[in-house]
Amino acid sequence: MKMNNICFRIKTVLSIVIVLVTIINCGYSASVSKKYDDLFTINVTMNNYETKQEDEYAYVQHKLPDEELFIVGYSPLINMNSAHHMLSYACSAPGSDKPFWTGYGPCSGQQMIIHGWARNAPSFTLPEDVGIPVGRNTPYKYIVINIHYLLILKNDNSGNQLIMTRKPRKYHAGVLLSGTGAIYLRPKTHTIRTPFSCEYNGPPISIFAARVHAHQWARVNSLYRVRNGEISQVVKGDPQWPQSFYPLPSTIEIQNKDYIVGQCVYDNNDDRIITAGSTHHDEMCNVYVMYSYDPKHDLSPPQMCWDNGISRMASLIPPDSEIPPLKPADISGTQNGHHAHAEHAMNSYTANDDQSYEDYLDEFENIRHRDKGIDNFDINKILSHLGLPDYEYVDAQNYDYLLPNHLTYGKGQTVKLHNAKLMRSNLYKSVENWPDIKSLPAQLGQVGGIALNNANDELIVFHRGSRKWEFKYFNGFNFRNEDYGPIEEDVLIHIDTRTGQTKFRWGSKKFYMPHGLTIDHEGNFWLTDIAMHQVFMFKPNDLNHSALIVGEMFKPGSGPNQLCRPADIAVMKNGDFFVADGYCNSRIIKFNRKGEYIMEWGSPMSGKLDSDGFPLPNEWNIVHSIALNEDAQLLCGADRENFRIQCFNSNTGEFQRQIRVEITEKIGAIYAIEFAPNTNGTILFAVTGGAQTSNKKVYMIDAQKGEILTSFDSNPHLNAPHDITVSINAREIYVGELASSPNNALRKFELSKQKDLPTQTFIKRINFNDKNFRISLIIMAAFAISVLASVIIGCIIRIKNKRKIHRLNTFPTDVKNRDISNVSFLGDWTNRRKGFEKLEQYSDGENEPLDTSIADDPCNNSGDDTITTTKKQQAIKFNNKKNTLKLTMDDSL
Repeated sequence: MKMNNICFRIKTVLSIVIVLVTIINCGYSASVSKKYDDLFTINVTMNNYETKQEDEYAYVQHKLPDEELFIVGYSPLINMNSAHHMLSYACSAPGSDKPFWTGYGPCSGQQMIIHGWARNAPSFTLPEDVGIPVGRNTPYKYIVINIHYLLILKNDNSGNQLIMTRKPRKYHAGVLLSGTGAIYLRPKTHTIRTPFSCEYNGPPISIFAARVHAHQWARVNSLYRVRNGEISQVVKGDPQWPQSFYPLPSTIEIQNKDYIVGQCVYDNNDDRIITAGSTHHDEMCNVYVMYSYDPKHDLSPPQMCWDNGISRMASLIPPDSEIPPLKPADISGTQNGHHAHAEHAMNSYTANDDQSYEDYLDEFENIRHRDKGIDNFDINKILSHLGLPDYEYVDAQNYDYLLPNHLTYGKGQTVKLHNAKLMRSNLYKSVENWPDIKSLPAQLGQVGGIALNNANDELIVFHRGSRKWEFKYFNGFNFRNEDYGPIEEDVLIHIDTRTGQTKFRWGSKKFYMPHGLTIDHEGNFWLTDIAMHQVFMFKPNDLNHSALIVGEMFKPGSGPNQLCRPADIAVMKNGDFFVADGYCNSRIIKFNRKGEYIMEWGSPMSGKLDSDGFPLPNEWNIVHSIALNEDAQLLCGADRENFRIQCFNSNTGEFQRQIRVEITEKIGAIYAIEFAPNTNGTILFAVTGGAQTSNKKVYMIDAQKGEILTSFDSNPHLNAPHDITVSINAREIYVGELASSPNNALRKFELSKQKDLPTQTFIKRINFNDKNFRISLIIMAAFAISVLASVIIGCIIRIKNKRKIHRLNTFPTDVKNRDISNVSFLGDWTNRRKGFEKLEQYSDGENEPLDTSIADDPCNNSGDDTITTTKKQQAIKFNNKKNTLKLTMDDSL
């Protein structure tokens, strides 16, 4: 009985414990469910991936479900022993159809960086009620992870875990990338600073986290906000710490028209120059900030602030920006570590100009231009290609003999220096104070296309006014016409190419998102609108009504009479034309002059690579620009995101060649191309752009041979070039940019003339073995012989004349002594020839007879023989005048 009681008590206690545990567990489960039941994770990882080389950039994609989703956190599944860094993107389409790929970009179409990781950085969670929208009702249908592998690995499964929710968030989040590619670190140099700055144009944002990124030479990266002349720190971080998004101690508000400014500071103890690049042997300068904003606002925040667009703001960066923050005790992800990494925001600080900083900028510019001169070019060859006379422009070869290269010295003289390094930076010069900013409309916005109307000396600009290409205007590829409508401003501007002043405007309330512009040989205007998915042709005598339209308004498609975000046009002399239907359809279409479909070629990316490591020919990753040389039957297209130009036979569409403008480490997106008119050959100009291109440049190419003739950048640098156009013989080059104001929307470059180049004085050294010198010596000898012969002949003639004068002076005496009575009636004519020779040299009186009856008395004026006396007086006067002149000349000598 007692044992039964004990068992009963034990069972009772166990039952009570089980009930309590169940209640507690249910309560916990309920609380967890209440707070976290809407969360789930998506792992985007490699699958036993094997790298082929060091510094390999590999990509993996994941298609999102067709739902409205929000990303609220990240948990990296990666280790720094295998990877240098990892970036996560939200994409409208992946850069390849393959699940894994290398060699080209993460996305095709719209993209947004959503996370960054390096150096074993910890997990990260967004603030409550904040998320990054992806999936349905957004452009972003895919997640792509980019991993920069350090070493050759096998069976790697690195990637990122995304924490997701289906529950809508009150605030949306985004990432703003700031930084610069203008990095040049001299050997054994310290405290090298690379500033960057821009003006913020967008809705109010609240920055709540930041991440800095650079490579091993970086000491500290920093970012600041400038408002009303006062600078406030956003973040200052050490890129050698684990690199993730760390929460700021307090949010930093950025408003429209604020300035964003920052810099990276480096120390280079190596014996080599370090420049910007993608490998761990190069450097980078990045500061990422994650922000939240109210999605109800009309504007969407920008995604990038790149290079030093507002250079004057750099002087406000405080001196302590070069001092890295103190390393916290725990950097592995604790709250204190996060705060210590971000440090404290500065409320206000105004710094004085840092002289060493200005010196560095000057030195950087000098080095940059000197470095660009390493790849010499043949100026004579270029002028020949352009069809320009070599006497009008500088010849880099003709003056080489003037350079000191011998121990024999001659007289000092000033000569022009013509070596290829100097010529490289002077081949084209930027035209200052062009255009006339005051005459441009205040709402001159992002430039879609530019073209020259040579008949009127005009540059035509097709711009977007107050509108920008932003996600809010589109639902996928469809424009939200019901919400926004056409652009109110005149989007076409005619600018005088000489004065830079605006001559005419038109095009208001006609276009929604301007892009491409071409002017044909008849002066017709060809325009593309990527929102309307159409191509328009306007005749110059009727700018209110389009003469031809191709494509269906607001209906994207891939049929023979449909277009999807057409980018550019090229027109033949017979009126047939080509359309770069490149944003969605990856093709080039040919139409006849009536707009009827003829043929097309091109296909999307297959993911396969050619033997050169680039995508296969006739595959496109945005056909952004096309150019036609009808005489050569050559049509070329800018394959923008594949960093190449592809050329085809314009009649058959047969592939001819591809052209890459730079070596692999320096390649950038090719935004626009155009053939130079009236040249000796197929001279093609191209301009690179985009955020991934650190140094935007203009290239001159022989398209028939695929040869890069030369290239140049500018000072100030090109920031966001979008289109290029070239005058006859390429004397002038114009570039249109995706700028936020008229101040930096248009650039003009002129071919430098001989008078524009600098001169230098030095002692000339004569090289007797130089071919040019020998030719000059022969010419001088021939000239000297001619002069000597002329002198000898002149002396002979002078001697003969003196003898004649002597005979004439003795002639009066002979006449006086002669017996005149015995002279016949012809006697006076026997010596007439000598008398006329005398008068021909010293008198104007051709018919006056000669008499010498008063030769012995030159002062006699008796008048007995008036004619004779007058003659003798004249003869004597001329002789005296001659002698006087002779004395004067002797005095002067």
